[in-house]
Amino acid sequence: MLLTLLLIFILGFIGYRVFAFLHIPGGAVTGALVTLAIITSQGVEWAEMPTYVTTFFQVIIGVMIGCRFKKEQLSTMKSLLLPGVLSSIWMIVISLGVGYLLTKFTRVDLGTALYGSVPGGLFEMGLIALTFNLSVPVVTLLQFVRILSISISLPFIVTKCNNNLAKEGTECQFTADVNSTQQKNSKTDFPNILFALFLGGIGGYTVNYLGLPVGGLLGAMIVIGFLKSVGVPLKELPQWLIIGTQIVLGGYLGTTFTPEMVSTLQSLLIPVVFFSIFVVLNGILVGFLFYWFLKWDLATSLLATAAGGVTLMTLTAMEVNADPVRVSILHSLRLVIILLTMPTLIAFIIG
Repeated sequence: MLLTLLLIFILGFIGYRVFAFLHIPGGAVTGALVTLAIITSQGVEWAEMPTYVTTFFQVIIGVMIGCRFKKEQLSTMKSLLLPGVLSSIWMIVISLGVGYLLTKFTRVDLGTALYGSVPGGLFEMGLIALTFNLSVPVVTLLQFVRILSISISLPFIVTKCNNNLAKEGTECQFTADVNSTQQKNSKTDFPNILFALFLGGIGGYTVNYLGLPVGGLLGAMIVIGFLKSVGVPLKELPQWLIIGTQIVLGGYLGTTFTPEMVSTLQSLLIPVVFFSIFVVLNGILVGFLFYWFLKWDLATSLLATAAGGVTLMTLTAMEVNADPVRVSILHSLRLVIILLTMPTLIAFIIG
């Protein structure tokens, strides 16, 4: 397991540096993901990562987000409930429509198509599909291609839109706290890092034990965010730790792209391509609606409404200077709603 983790980091770091050299946005996550996906597709097998390891990396992300909380943001959090619920309902409706179309134009059964179309998480949807005796490889493929297409395209789109708006003098990115920027440039405070991770770990592993989706991230974010809001002087985690976490999680996701998925992709190539394009465009449309009506910055709007996972979209938000707090809360809310409603809804649809 340790060797696998080390190899994922080394190969992911190479992919990150290549993407950074080519000035490709989202390089740490996307570069690692693409590199490991290419290697894994050639038949390379990896040791399975224990749950406590993946939870630990979720805790790191939760601590990163929680450290950006301020007391003044509590009122803002309440205002996220309505847009979060509405965007979740819209995403569910779109997912059901896409799943139905996939069934009509391919030989994929309805249950598999629906679970493959729902943005509820690659691993979560795969496990549920296994429970209902559906085609897990197809569900995993559709989920993976959706995440890959969003991870590659969205940083480009956000960067391009930001550049265009910046020329017009329009606010397009989240304004970071001056103190946060100073902390990134200051010497690494290891006692603070360990203390924050310890506190976040208590919350993360507790929530994960209770069985909530992405529990490590949510628990750590809630605990650290609460402590920050009551005045506990926790500093933000250093940039090297953020990048390292992005590389490992992006690379780990890339290891799911097995040769079996490659052969499945060949038979479903055209429908999957159209599916991916539609998913990306739908997220962009909803993102611009958030930008126009809620007056959020464009980067945060696009990332908060994309059909990507909580972890990857939050990490991408940090990389493109969006607001990771809003992005993570909206994605977490949507994930909880989807996981609570979709299994029952899909079971009813497929009879």
